[in-house]
Amino acid sequence: MTRTEIAKLKKVIWFTPLLGVIFGFAYLGLKAHFDWAFGFTEVRTLSTIVAGFSFTMQGFLAAIAAFLFSLQKYRFFKRWVEDGNSEVFFTLFKVAFVCLFITFGFSLFVFTSQGQGFAFKAMMMSVTNNIIQLCIITIIIMDKVFKARESDVT
Repeated sequence: MTRTEIAKLKKVIWFTPLLGVIFGFAYLGLKAHFDWAFGFTEVRTLSTIVAGFSFTMQGFLAAIAAFLFSLQKYRFFKRWVEDGNSEVFFTLFKVAFVCLFITFGFSLFVFTSQGQGFAFKAMMMSVTNNIIQLCIITIIIMDKVFKARESDVT
């Protein structure tokens, strides 16, 4: 990738939290159009689960960062860093980390007396975004694990 492509991709990545918002509004549109909903009854319990998810996934990201340090000895990893592709990945990594904190914040606002409905909707949109981001990060890391394993075999 060229430097300008890397810069553009890094800017686009900062807009990935909008994916959760898009999915959230799509759900709200379907809910209004078809008069169908999931019907969460234990909002505060779900908020507690989402808060736990946020902190667990932050630990997962920390473990990934530690794993990436162990890959520094491999040629494919050095090439990945030199090509600039790692810059894009680490930008997504940072955005995902920040978004997990935001999700945790929304889960706390669910426990307030005012704005509970809005906070719950924002939390669910944010957690949807987190799942998408973490899936992308996991796929990239699994590729690196495969390449490291392949390098050890040869």
